[in-house]
Amino acid sequence: MESNGISTVTLNLYLEIAKLVVPPRTVSVNFPFGAPFGDPNNKKLQLKVIRESLKMLEETKEKGRIKKLSYDWREQLK
Repeated sequence: MESNGISTVTLNLYLEIAKLVVPPRTVSVNFPFGAPFGDPNNKKLQLKVIRESLKMLEETKEKGRIKKLSYDWREQLK
């Protein structure tokens, strides 16, 4: 997709895998499988992860960039 001009970003739960695969852009979160955007009904956290992912599409052009998000599972954002 990238070679056809379509930018991509992956949301990764295991930072080690992202380092091995080297996708174009990676957002890494320390969340459990089944909830890569955050815990159920935590809309603020889910939107934050989505916004951070979309921001990477805008800001990152070089291949292999990884951004580790520091949010915690079940974190309540204000």
